[in-house]
Amino acid sequence: MTNNYLPPNVSPEQVQVCLGLMSDTHMPSRWPQLHDTLPHIFADVDMILHAGDVGDLWVLDELSRIAPVVAVHGNDEPPDTPHMLPEKQIVTVAEQRILLWHSHYADRVDEMESRRGEAMLPKLERIARHGKRVGAKLVHFGHWHIPLVCEIEGVTLVNAGGIASGNLITRQLIQTVAIVFVFDNGRFHITHIDANTKKAYLPQNVIDLDFKTAVRPYTGSILSSELQSLMSKIQPTPEMLDVLWQLAPACWRGEKNVITRADIEMTFDGILDVD
Repeated sequence: MTNNYLPPNVSPEQVQVCLGLMSDTHMPSRWPQLHDTLPHIFADVDMILHAGDVGDLWVLDELSRIAPVVAVHGNDEPPDTPHMLPEKQIVTVAEQRILLWHSHYADRVDEMESRRGEAMLPKLERIARHGKRVGAKLVHFGHWHIPLVCEIEGVTLVNAGGIASGNLITRQLIQTVAIVFVFDNGRFHITHIDANTKKAYLPQNVIDLDFKTAVRPYTGSILSSELQSLMSKIQPTPEMLDVLWQLAPACWRGEKNVITRADIEMTFDGILDVD
């Protein structure tokens, strides 16, 4: 199956190493389980690299049934996961150094400040600099839930995309993973794959975009327009957030289109009263 994702002009004999890439599984809080397509998509990969926001560590155990797994932690993990996984990891295959990193800022204040800037190029340049600093030719990062591949300052950057939603009130519209083929000449080819259809997926070129435009094809609100408007006027209470956590999984699984004001008020009467 893996060879099906090679370009038609490339012979499998040219491939020295094949790596499966994925990120942002957030399991089981935002997505219940791994896709049953992954053993087919990642057939014959030599290793799987997970770029963080794993969720519970059983995710890595399940992936290890397919191939050995190397993983880093993200910025939105269960309490124990960051203590068990590193923030960054160097993986060297076929004499090529790869940096595996979620790409978030370690300090929460710095992370939130970084989100004020929308242009994608400075964000990509920052990641490329981290790769150059450790001599990596490729950086596999997560965090954005945006499948992409580009080259910045001689470093290939790849984000496999996301499986789970980026936050409590959105859904991941297109769930993707990726495969990186390392050739005998030291170069790479990256193919993204739709995790649901098993078909190759061509990501957009994001270098000249702003972040909101880049993420738009991949994220959608699970709140009705009325509820979106209402929540922009109030400060969500812990009780409201608890109700959203109860209702959101049905939207993430595709069983329900959106959460409405009526849904919340039926679950927790009166919490949406607004003066």
